[in-house]
Amino acid sequence: MEKKQRINTRVSAMIDTRIIIDRQEIPVKTWNLSLRGMECATDSSFKEGKTCQVKFILSPKLNFIVQGKLLRVSPRETGIYFKMMDEDSFFHLKRLVQYNADDPDKIDDECAAAFHRQDP
Repeated sequence: MEKKQRINTRVSAMIDTRIIIDRQEIPVKTWNLSLRGMECATDSSFKEGKTCQVKFILSPKLNFIVQGKLLRVSPRETGIYFKMMDEDSFFHLKRLVQYNADDPDKIDDECAAAFHRQDP
């Protein structure tokens, strides 16, 4: 079996985050984050393949939302793929990843490459 290589830099990030599914906001602990997705704690309402919104709360007056899909759900952790986001959300997400990355300049290269990939 061929080992799948990660394309995007993943950074450790513990950000105040809510997963919104069927109008229910579920607070979760985040473990890592990339431009294409994140890994977080699992909630009993998470079902693999379900669409969701990921709400990142940076401050009481600043938050942004990314459209996502629950790709992998296990009893301990959930992997979420980021399907779509507006320009402002992308700006904030990119800055979060750059701020926490060992090589912030590499993130710019990943942004350029992201436009040429297909959804999982």
